[in-house]
Amino acid sequence: MCRLLAFDVKEKVELEVIKAFVNAAKNDIYYKYISHSHGWGISAIIEINGKHKLVYYKSPEPIYEDEFFYNVVNLLKGDRVTGIIHARKAGKEFLIGLRHNHPYHMKTKTHDLYFAHNGSINRKAFSQPDYPSTDSYLFFLELVKALESSQQGIERAYKQVIDNLSKFSSSLNSALLTFNEIEGPVVYFAHYYNKERIKEMEEYYKVYKYGNYVFSSTVGYYLNRDIESVELGSVIRLLND
Repeated sequence: MCRLLAFDVKEKVELEVIKAFVNAAKNDIYYKYISHSHGWGISAIIEINGKHKLVYYKSPEPIYEDEFFYNVVNLLKGDRVTGIIHARKAGKEFLIGLRHNHPYHMKTKTHDLYFAHNGSINRKAFSQPDYPSTDSYLFFLELVKALESSQQGIERAYKQVIDNLSKFSSSLNSALLTFNEIEGPVVYFAHYYNKERIKEMEEYYKVYKYGNYVFSSTVGYYLNRDIESVELGSVIRLLND
């Protein structure tokens, strides 16, 4: 299980939001006060004077112990900053290390895609259940397959994959960052959990929004701001107006 943060903001990512995310990773009050200690990662597109720069970093160290963390955070400044951050608590500890840290990256014919997920999925849901990677990576493969075959757009394809996997999953909370030079960066957040399959308190799985930030529930607890709930079952696109 993991913690997620997605954003599409002007100028810079608020330090208070970053601090809340780190605190949530270090001491998750909704997850038996456990730490999300199996590494972290970020993918972000920074726009400066109409040009785009990519920050893509993953570490096997916990986000709250990584000596390079604030060096990376200090890069998140520009005219516009769009991205996702993920702190990991592995379901299976033999699937740890950089290869298995989120966000994952893949290319399609039209986009670069970066993806991060919080939850668990029964491998019976997949055509290759023995594939040597995480259920989150298999989720991403399904999403890429849907995006490449769909003519309905990213949001609808994303929602269709959520619907297909829902009965096999505890949670499909996830974030997708897409990029090409024509459209620029776009970030989506999917919020779904199956009340019949969750193992922790329900609040752990909820997702909230604050301005142009969307995040896991524990981040909202530490942020201590006025936040709004994200509708269960929705796939939302963050818009930087």
